[in-house]
Amino acid sequence: MQFALWPPDIGYNTIVSAMLYSAGPLLLVEGVLARSGRSMPLALHAAWFAAIVGLLCYFYYVENNLQIRVYALNVGMGCIILSGAWKLRDLVRGNVIDRAMVWLLFGLGLTFFARVLLDNSSVPEDNIEAFFESEFWIWAQFTMSVLGVAIGLGLLVVACADVILALKVERDSDPLTGLLNRRGLQGRAARLLAIGKCKPLCIVACDIDRFKAINDRFGHAAGDVVLSTFAGVIKAKLRASDVAARTGGEEFIVVLNSSVDDAFSLTERLRREIAGRRFASLPADFTVTCSFGIAEFHAGEGLWDAIGRADKILYAAKRAGRNRTFAEGLQLPSAA
Repeated sequence: MQFALWPPDIGYNTIVSAMLYSAGPLLLVEGVLARSGRSMPLALHAAWFAAIVGLLCYFYYVENNLQIRVYALNVGMGCIILSGAWKLRDLVRGNVIDRAMVWLLFGLGLTFFARVLLDNSSVPEDNIEAFFESEFWIWAQFTMSVLGVAIGLGLLVVACADVILALKVERDSDPLTGLLNRRGLQGRAARLLAIGKCKPLCIVACDIDRFKAINDRFGHAAGDVVLSTFAGVIKAKLRASDVAARTGGEEFIVVLNSSVDDAFSLTERLRREIAGRRFASLPADFTVTCSFGIAEFHAGEGLWDAIGRADKILYAAKRAGRNRTFAEGLQLPSAA
């Protein structure tokens, strides 16, 4: 629009250019926010848009000053982009891709202010032809060309990384419960083993009691509800440092960053909550119970070796009558 001077009237060209320049960063910020499940309120979109376009109209039709129009436009665009970066500031504690996205947006926003500060008053106040030959315009076109490519490539890398991470999460997750699957648990093994070398680590093997009978009596759909509800209870009770996985039909593994005593207390709370839970797909008087076996991770052993020991303790709990927790070193049945 500016290069071709279309519309040819400078006033109309100013308005159309201002509208497009304002829409660009607004759409960019909205897209980046949408990636994180957020958005900018429509009223705020309208306020930024009206403020920038209104200022440029005022400083053309009321007080014609090209220099102020250029500065107002650049400051406005920078503020829009920085406001988006501010809304995403919590992502600087996220993964590498999230941090890169925030800093990419932050750096882009700062360039608009840098242009104004480094301008050295090269923008004329009312000479359009001189503006297109000014030092500001030349540097603005150069930086936007370079930044346009950099931002485009950066967004492409972020989009590709998001797809790859989503596929990895899908590969490593159980679709019914949202917990890790066996492969996902194996992928966490190295990190868990490293933690186990310097902190107490417990492996909890859990199994829903008589789950086959639930499927046979009420159907697999009801069984799926039991599994997903059970997984929801586990996720609600665990801390960020704990890991939970569904490793079989009704079999679950939980890795707790805690001592045996603490793991026993937490597991007992889980057991009692499940026993007291009512499931929409089952009769109101039907009780679902589960059994747990807890083994302390020993330095130098493999993750699946520790899981094997926890499984043996679990089966001891089931043989003792189900709906109870056995722990290595304690092996005391909890009150049913």
